[in-house]
Amino acid sequence: MSGDVNKSSAVRCAAFASIGAGVIHGTAVGLHADHPGLSRVFLLLTFAQVGWGVAALLLSHRLVSFSGILINGVAVGGWIITRTAGISLIDGLQVVEKPQTADTICAALGLLALVSLAWFIIARDKPVSSLATMNAAYLTVIATAFAMFAVTGHAHSHVTVDDTTVNGGLSVDANGVIVSPNVSSTTVVEEQTGNAQSASVATTTTVKKTKTTVAPSTTVHPHVQTSDQLLAAASGWPRAWDPARGEDFSGINGATAEQKARAIALIANNARDLAQFASVSAAIAAGYMSIGDGSTGFEHMIKYSLLNDGRVLDTTAPESLVYQVTGTTRTLVSAMYMANPGTAINDQTLVNYAGGLMQWHVHTNLCWTSVNGVPKVVGVTDAAGNCPAGSVHQTGGAPMVHVWLAANPCGPFAALEGNGAGVADLPDNQRVDKCNAQH
Repeated sequence: MSGDVNKSSAVRCAAFASIGAGVIHGTAVGLHADHPGLSRVFLLLTFAQVGWGVAALLLSHRLVSFSGILINGVAVGGWIITRTAGISLIDGLQVVEKPQTADTICAALGLLALVSLAWFIIARDKPVSSLATMNAAYLTVIATAFAMFAVTGHAHSHVTVDDTTVNGGLSVDANGVIVSPNVSSTTVVEEQTGNAQSASVATTTTVKKTKTTVAPSTTVHPHVQTSDQLLAAASGWPRAWDPARGEDFSGINGATAEQKARAIALIANNARDLAQFASVSAAIAAGYMSIGDGSTGFEHMIKYSLLNDGRVLDTTAPESLVYQVTGTTRTLVSAMYMANPGTAINDQTLVNYAGGLMQWHVHTNLCWTSVNGVPKVVGVTDAAGNCPAGSVHQTGGAPMVHVWLAANPCGPFAALEGNGAGVADLPDNQRVDKCNAQH
């Protein structure tokens, strides 16, 4: 008799819980329409959990209990994995998700079904009262309704990110160069002496009469990580870059085939076209000027006429060349490509150029002065945000990205370390141009 009571109580409790979890999974099907594969997974779980629950209420075969453990065990196990490691085989689940109200209730109901079935199988001689079962049924209905209410009118997000971008009118031409519709003409360096400020023109091109400072303000979108960057980081990006081995981005998520091809072409073109600047003398002859930061171990040389030419990632005309300084030897190791001053760091063309493979950054703490009409970096701001006397604080900067010729443990688009890394649109520990992105 006790076994019959246990059957009519414990298994019924499991059936109600499984049906509730299945209904919540059914609600999730539509919320994940942007990931067809994931929607199908939720649809299968809906049929399996609801179908099993109905069968458990009608049938008494022992096999029903074991199949219920399998179905709900898969559902609960999947929830645990997606909250701790992600599932690389299912589009939409590659990135670790934070527990949310609806999915946590769904997992709890699945767990309740497992516990009830385990009780039925292991402790048949210890019946569960019908009152306890009915209370469990009521709680299941309430929990299911609450979970469905929690997602009503809410577009599910797998990660807490803001993919907001701005359209600055940029476009990518057939050569992979980002082209701006507006081109400025004059680069200005501000010199500060006491309470007076003066401006000296560093370089002029004849396109348009618009003045910009060498350190213009730009929009830094605070703490924004695109879903592409999260997917790339979750799949092991960035990884060490070795030019001798090359890079095909195999196994890396967060970038389309087109974005990967564009990034591969950029790396190859960068290596081909920068060969002419292997020596500092060749760079100087081509119009590049040092910004005076060689003491950091890396010296940037900038061609100021290219800062406002409306073209970026043009490997035939890099805005800046980066030389590694070892004693008196300078070795070309990277190019630093800089967008037009005033370009937003979250411009959609910049962000989508290589998807999650590339991270743009800006500099907001540099202090500049002019030496014989040439802009020079003389330091960074102190704790109070002030620059040394005779220099001007750079309050913003054009978005920029490195493309490396030399091997780099943080990938072909890695930023420099320390102050050289600038700031991005998300915290340092989430950037995909730094080695700590996936830690």
